[in-house]
Amino acid sequence: MKIERPGIVLRALAAAATLLALTWVFSPTSAQAAQPARPVRIEVPLFEGGEGLDVFLEIARAYERQRPGVEVNLYGDPRMDTKVRVRILEGTDPELTNAALDYWPLIRAGRILPLDEFLDGPNWEGDATWRDSFLPGSLDYYSYKGNTYGVPLMYHVSAIWYNKVMFEQHGWTPPATWSDFFTLCEAIKAEGIAPLAFQGRYPDYAHMLIAAAYYHLAGPEAFEAQNELEPGCFANAEFEQALTLVQKTGSEYFQPGAMGMSHTEAQLQFFLGHAAMVPCGSWLKSEMMGKIPEGFRLGTFNFPVAPAGKADPTALAVGGGYFLIMKDSANPRQAVDFLRFMTSREMAATFCRRRDIPVAVRGVSGQNLSEDLHDLAGMIETARATYGPSRHTKVMHQHWSDACLNLLKRKPMTPEHVAAELERQAAGIRTRWEDPDKVTVRHVWKPIALLTVLASGPVVLIASAVVRARAKRRRTRRRFLAPSARLNWRAVLTFIGPAAVLYTVFVVVPCLKSFAWSVYRWDGLTEMTYKGLLHFKRLLFESDGFWIALGNNLFLMFVIPLCVLPLSLFLAACISRGLRGARVFRIVILFPNILGVVAATLLWMHMFNPQGGVVNRALVGIGLTGFKNFAWLSPEHLYTALIPISVWGACGFFTILFLAAMERIPRSLYEAAAIDGASTWAQFWTITLPLMRDVLAIATVFMVIGGMKAFEVIWLLTNQSPATRTHVIGTRMVQSMFTEFKVGEATAIAVLLFLMVFYGTAATLRLIRREKVEF
Repeated sequence: MKIERPGIVLRALAAAATLLALTWVFSPTSAQAAQPARPVRIEVPLFEGGEGLDVFLEIARAYERQRPGVEVNLYGDPRMDTKVRVRILEGTDPELTNAALDYWPLIRAGRILPLDEFLDGPNWEGDATWRDSFLPGSLDYYSYKGNTYGVPLMYHVSAIWYNKVMFEQHGWTPPATWSDFFTLCEAIKAEGIAPLAFQGRYPDYAHMLIAAAYYHLAGPEAFEAQNELEPGCFANAEFEQALTLVQKTGSEYFQPGAMGMSHTEAQLQFFLGHAAMVPCGSWLKSEMMGKIPEGFRLGTFNFPVAPAGKADPTALAVGGGYFLIMKDSANPRQAVDFLRFMTSREMAATFCRRRDIPVAVRGVSGQNLSEDLHDLAGMIETARATYGPSRHTKVMHQHWSDACLNLLKRKPMTPEHVAAELERQAAGIRTRWEDPDKVTVRHVWKPIALLTVLASGPVVLIASAVVRARAKRRRTRRRFLAPSARLNWRAVLTFIGPAAVLYTVFVVVPCLKSFAWSVYRWDGLTEMTYKGLLHFKRLLFESDGFWIALGNNLFLMFVIPLCVLPLSLFLAACISRGLRGARVFRIVILFPNILGVVAATLLWMHMFNPQGGVVNRALVGIGLTGFKNFAWLSPEHLYTALIPISVWGACGFFTILFLAAMERIPRSLYEAAAIDGASTWAQFWTITLPLMRDVLAIATVFMVIGGMKAFEVIWLLTNQSPATRTHVIGTRMVQSMFTEFKVGEATAIAVLLFLMVFYGTAATLRLIRREKVEF
């Protein structure tokens, strides 16, 4: 057959071949063949504490070599709990974490993956089930309704650690009973050595001592009943006896100033030989690596027991160190495989050797711990029972912290009162479980007064504005209109529009959402439930903590300005008068403002250290010997310590602000006053203060707003764990939101804070307002 137009046919064939080639190139199959498969990614945010992070990174890289198609994004932070909370609230869950959260709401909401399917399967080595790879009882903590949700790597054992070299030199031996323990402490004191260092700024460290004493005095069943908050679990003779033992330990045998020291400061005192013992968990040596003196030998003994106790004396206090997998994350089953690898005998042994911390994997700790941990390894091997926290530990955490503080402070509560208070708090929690909407009225006049002030605020402001407007019209008989340039709508949109949009999106909308969320019960996990004004009623009429926090804010609003503003005025007046050294002082006084809040707070923490801090040494040096080892940063003295901190940090700013206002005042006014015979003091009262009244108003508003919005310094000085008596509104709000998952209550606190700041600022401006003086 003859083809009439072969060129057309060839072009058609070429086009068809090109189309087929393009179809193959851009088809999904070819794209997968041309590009390597994307690796499966596991996100593992970890708490970076005493265990460090380097070994976990090493384990992650080893796992990636075992599973070439998997990438482990492992990272750490000492404040990882806050970051993970935010991720959970926004619904972008990581796969695996050990952040210190209250996971029980997540477990009940179905957000945590149950691990029983995998625990009943093979371990990494394949020679036993994964469940049988762990020490007895180590999986119990996160067991709920027949399922297991958490797996430990570290085996956190609480005990008393002692200086072995010091004990050998003096012939002391570890005690077994409380009477032996007190005899030992007396012998240590006789040698001029503090028996116990203690982490007093974390008062709940005493909880381990109380729990151990009660477990042995009352027995496992009573201890479990207390964990479950059963009626009468605190108000009983055995618990009061346990509190008495711990109170005696604290009042007579803690290192002087212990209640003002952080965990690392107290533990450093122990390693420096200033104290013979310290209560702590099995992370002690790992946490203090690099700070332990050469030749220091560490020993461990179990908590003392009562001779007529009802529990096994070998029982160990264990808990913590658990890893949980988020069910709604992208790759939860791959995270399970990584967790199996992490808890394999090889990786557990690596962790054990590198960090010198016992692990919960069978047959590993005894062979891989250093000589310093041999005592602890022996305790683990011989223990016939364990005890520890329950799923209600987080619910009671604040109350336990307050109880420990009340038991150990300089003017302590009696054990009977502490036990009664814990019983009352437990009863309140049980009532909340039974009837979540019930409000027990504990305060009447305080909320009435606050609500009256908040309700009268708008009325007073509106009436004041009307009165001023009428007065202005009466004073103005003629109106002179000066020519003014007007912006057209396009210019308004161009210059003001972007700022208005950003402000609306990032400020106005979140504020409106806060107002809306405050009338709902929501934990950020389950569905919202409309509750009206329930949160406001509970905060105002029931909550002791809210009113204590508000009282602390009022202290910062009124007491701190009374110290800062007069001193700033005095310094500004001295500089303005040109006293000797004024030029240098202008620069030096601003140094505190150059430092960030965190750096400045850390500096003051070192200065307030009870053992050798600059403040105590200076006070003792001028003859005030009562301040030797004074615990400035203990919860009962914290707000007193805030006065010098605030004066040091704020005076520079306000001095420069006042100085700028003073230097705007014409010198001729002072010269005329001097000619008339006015003294320097009279000139200050009659000229300087009246002419800088507006600046004083601004400074007062700054102090009022700062007092109500206080957060950072309190949060840092309390190691992110304030006691009830040290909370301010801001820290209480953060705790409700991110620790207790009470989003509705937290936003209700935010609404009240907004109203108080708004009307407080408006009232301050109104009180100071005066007819403007021109000069």
